[in-house]
Amino acid sequence: MDTKSKLEGPELKKAYAKLSVYTALGSRMRLRAFFMIAKNPGVSFRQICRKLKVEKAHVAVELGILHAGGLVRFTTERKGKAVSSSYFLTDRGKQELKELQEHVPGIP
Repeated sequence: MDTKSKLEGPELKKAYAKLSVYTALGSRMRLRAFFMIAKNPGVSFRQICRKLKVEKAHVAVELGILHAGGLVRFTTERKGKAVSSSYFLTDRGKQELKELQEHVPGIP
């Protein structure tokens, strides 16, 4: 039996990328945040916290996972002492949303 993996090079990279998406979307809270950002591009961190009804630190971790998975990006803006963050889907995030919509009925 050949012990060498059949997945190498580009195939392995593709498989790893897909698994990182599954990991990033692998919690209800992250999935809800992902859909919220998709429906409301530019939604603020504060709005996401309010809508999810979760502490800021927890939301920050969850959004960080979506960002690390390449699904969302954010911009920050300073107004005096206050800093505001706005969230958007990346091109990869939009592609993954499109795939979910094709395969799972009822996804907006």
